[in-house]
Amino acid sequence: MEYNTTRHPWGKFESPGCFHCLEHHCADVAACFQMLLAEPVVRARFERAAGLSRNGQVSETRLIVLAFLHDFGKLNAGFQFKVYDRAELPPGAPPRVGHIGEALLCCQQEDMCEAIGLHAMYDTWGEGFLPLLRASLAHHGRPATRSHRSGAGPAALWEPYAGYDPLAAAKLFGERIRLWFPAAFADGPPLPDSTALTHLFAGAVALADQIGSDEQQFCFVSEPDPNYLERAHQLADQAVENHLLRRRDWAARSPAVAFADLFDYPQPRPLQTAVAEAPLTCPLLVLESETGSGKTEAAVLRFNALWRAGLVDGLYFAVPTRSAAKQLQRRVDVAVRRLLPPDTRAETVLAIPGYLQAGVATARRVGRFQVEWEDDPDDELTRCARWSAESSRRFLSSSTAVGTVDQVLLAALRVKWAHLRGSALSRSLLVVDEAHASDAYMTELLRALLRDHLAVGGHALLMSATLGSAARVALTDHRRRPECPPLAAMEAVPYPALTLAGHGEAVTCGLSETGQPKAVEMCTEPSLSDPDRIAELALAAGRKAAKVLVVRNTVREAQAVFRAVKDQRGSDLALQAAHGPALHHSRFAVEDRLLLDDAVEKTLGKGRDVGGAVVIGTQTLEQSLDIDADLLISDLCPVDVLLQRIGRLHRHREADRAAGFSTARCIVLVPEEGLAAGLGGGLLRYGLGAASDGGGIYRDLLGLEATHRLIAEHPVWKIPSMNRMLVEQATHEEALRALATQLGGPWVKQQQQTFDFAATERGVARGHLLDRNCPFDEDLVFPDFDEKVRTRLGEDGPRVELAEPQPGPFGVSVRTFNLPAHFFRGQDGGLPPKGEIEAAAANPTSNGLILHVAGRMFEYDRLGVQEAD
Repeated sequence: MEYNTTRHPWGKFESPGCFHCLEHHCADVAACFQMLLAEPVVRARFERAAGLSRNGQVSETRLIVLAFLHDFGKLNAGFQFKVYDRAELPPGAPPRVGHIGEALLCCQQEDMCEAIGLHAMYDTWGEGFLPLLRASLAHHGRPATRSHRSGAGPAALWEPYAGYDPLAAAKLFGERIRLWFPAAFADGPPLPDSTALTHLFAGAVALADQIGSDEQQFCFVSEPDPNYLERAHQLADQAVENHLLRRRDWAARSPAVAFADLFDYPQPRPLQTAVAEAPLTCPLLVLESETGSGKTEAAVLRFNALWRAGLVDGLYFAVPTRSAAKQLQRRVDVAVRRLLPPDTRAETVLAIPGYLQAGVATARRVGRFQVEWEDDPDDELTRCARWSAESSRRFLSSSTAVGTVDQVLLAALRVKWAHLRGSALSRSLLVVDEAHASDAYMTELLRALLRDHLAVGGHALLMSATLGSAARVALTDHRRRPECPPLAAMEAVPYPALTLAGHGEAVTCGLSETGQPKAVEMCTEPSLSDPDRIAELALAAGRKAAKVLVVRNTVREAQAVFRAVKDQRGSDLALQAAHGPALHHSRFAVEDRLLLDDAVEKTLGKGRDVGGAVVIGTQTLEQSLDIDADLLISDLCPVDVLLQRIGRLHRHREADRAAGFSTARCIVLVPEEGLAAGLGGGLLRYGLGAASDGGGIYRDLLGLEATHRLIAEHPVWKIPSMNRMLVEQATHEEALRALATQLGGPWVKQQQQTFDFAATERGVARGHLLDRNCPFDEDLVFPDFDEKVRTRLGEDGPRVELAEPQPGPFGVSVRTFNLPAHFFRGQDGGLPPKGEIEAAAANPTSNGLILHVAGRMFEYDRLGVQEAD
């Protein structure tokens, strides 16, 4: 037919004379989806989700058409004229609207649906068509919802206006579909009506839309072109290649790499060999071994085995903290570069929002959406290769990434971009380091994530030095209420161990112990509330040339010890950063955290400086970090956490020790009045016990009491031979129930309270989960405010961005701060408004800055952010 409107619908717009035709943009996205589906690992996930291979080319082409349909809501007149100045338009302009909810409204317009061909598709493509169409409409990160309660919306959206006729545009749109995708309309089986397929498809289309919207890769074509699809295929082919999403031949082009060449030491350890040789048909492994035993290298070997077998083509390494991710990213990048063909340009992404790092290269934001890579700002190929590092929603699409566990847990929640994250992750080996049971909420999220990841054929490796049996059973048995076996049976489970899971009952096998056992002298010091005494202990060792690590449960108490160290003339022994003393915790500007991370590694990492030092910090120093102290001073904490902290003690067997510190020693700070003082909330300031509303850091006082007793009963902890016993005795429900009965009185009530809190957290997690077993229909709704659905429970404070960078206390320009929620509790207990809050002002002081945020003032200096007096 002749297209007789004077205006053509646009899909991407710059100006009235420079736009990309709607059908051209839809073809770009459809072609990108087609290229992604051609990747063997991606195709395998789709086949697993819905048996796509059995349905053949017809079903595949229909999926491509559904990807093409992702933007058909833009046909409405309100969207087409939203970019124009209203004053320049003729009277009666349609209301400005979007295109996602409006696509659902369009489905209520019989003539529009007939013109596009939606009715015919629904009638012949089967029951799977409608949920897949809804999934395609979720390409902006959320399921589509109606912008009006019922009907087809304002009539003006579908009526001709100022030379644009939505119906005529819809007819051309439908004609392009039938011209470009004839195979979709051939006889064939109905589309699979599979919820797993629908959710996987939603994420794949969202990723395809991200690629197809890259204006550097897809130049605007304003003149309608019936032959444009061929151009779209060529551009999409190149874009998928440039963005490092085509990986089909990487393994074949990569020569075998000897272990010694991969990791710079001669022979694999027994646990590394066991993981490397584990059956590839087993999708889930759980590796339990002491800290420093080589689990990271084992994970890379597992990736290598799966990758060369064509079962994965990506790796995501999830760790508990940002500091751990930053250090580990460098190690993984070096190893993976040796595996991959050098011409891939692939680098390991640091998957931490705001850090902008790929390999050793860093970037800075210029404007709201642009990123400039500092090593090669003008190279378009470099930009494309690092594309996945530029936005947190795309982190999981990287060929290799190291980041916090939060980034993968976002794929399990009903939050924006969850489907994109989940679909992108499906092609990678997911490695979760330090998976343990300290948090019932996060464990429930991880269980759901693993269930969905494995359901479409994904692979995962969980690693921990301190995994309790309850957590191991929960993470390997995805039934709703798995039961934990008896205490005696769990204490008899070998350690170190490798558990094979994912198909039926999990099987745990013992591993040979790695390296030399470590004996740690344990003692308690009743000085939890005495920062002067803690500083005295630390400085006494530091002045004997020892490296001392002080880990406190709260920022405030870490700051108190830091002040005491300075008061006792120990500034020269404190961690040094930018020519002055420093400490390490989460309440520093993002830019200063980078500097402090480097200072800690320089002081306590491999090749550490000679001489004494006192490094004071919080949980930011306790997990996954390759740092080594001669003496550890730690607040009392749960036994699994304490073992993690002990993992930073005498970690490098070859390190030179100060005289008198050849034996590993850990001083555990306990309350002078005993833990019973915490039953009424009296120890909350030290991170011990639970508040009446369930808040608190380490809430299980009974588990803390069990840990305290284990220190008294076992003055020397032999690692790893005692790890299993220690963890089970202080975490297993049977052991804690016996201790509560022995102590009696309020302790029994405390155990029940802890159980109730955990049950509540699991319930909250289930309420926040994105259930990929549920249909993709109008009942699938994401909350309006994503901050209410979090990867970790507890109130989130605001993320503050200064209007302009300001010199901070370490001489670096700072801009971004993550502030705790309790700073903003007023009389009404409220928090500041949703989203990022720009500080009204940042005034320089002699020591740093004064921040003005939401009507409050904060000091920022070498102690971090504090409430101003």
